[in-house]
Amino acid sequence: MTPQPALPDLIETVRAAVPDGDPAAQLARAAEVAAGLNQLGDRLLDHYVFQCRQAGMSWAELSASLGVSKQAVHKRFTGVTPAFQRLTPKAQQVVQGAIERARGLGHGSVGTEHVLLALFEPSDSLAAITLSRVEVRHEDVRARVVAAAPPTGETIDGAIPFSAQTKAVLRGALDEALDLNHNYIGTEHLLLALQRDEAYPAARILAELGADRDRLRETVKAEIARIVQARADLAKTAE
Repeated sequence: MTPQPALPDLIETVRAAVPDGDPAAQLARAAEVAAGLNQLGDRLLDHYVFQCRQAGMSWAELSASLGVSKQAVHKRFTGVTPAFQRLTPKAQQVVQGAIERARGLGHGSVGTEHVLLALFEPSDSLAAITLSRVEVRHEDVRARVVAAAPPTGETIDGAIPFSAQTKAVLRGALDEALDLNHNYIGTEHLLLALQRDEAYPAARILAELGADRDRLRETVKAEIARIVQARADLAKTAE
């Protein structure tokens, strides 16, 4: 059986947070702990429902696994899966751009390196701004992509499938969004997801160019904070 938080441990956590024994303060802290556990549980379900949908499971199959009605599970998780339903317009543009870059190079599948190439446009996206901040240039990325997988000169007609790694990046982008308490998948989440596994070609390229995961994540968070502050300042000006 999967180990779960023991009640005595949770009680001790609350007591440690409120050492003076104030009952009201302890109750408030207990409510925060309970809410955090509920949120974590929801995120866990979101993650695996997304994986099941990516694997082709129907809502009926999901409802059977969860022991609830099809209507209930569809209502609960609609908007969580598939990942494309959470992509912002700019993130959708990146995904489409990755397909076109793979097509332009004559590659038979869309790899993580094609996603990285596509993240430079639109130039005002959070991912593109972040890449500029950490001094990762499009031409340097493209040179490495072409060196590793030269253009084939072939004309690719029809749909181009995502590689297994790129599918994992889309799943990872959802996790990155949830980690930042966001209910959407933006270009910044796609960028962070590219470095969830060092085996990804995109992750190797970023590392070679001096943009490790920690640096990218801190830069993304700083840019988000800057945008939030700018919006707050604008709102004050409008009052």
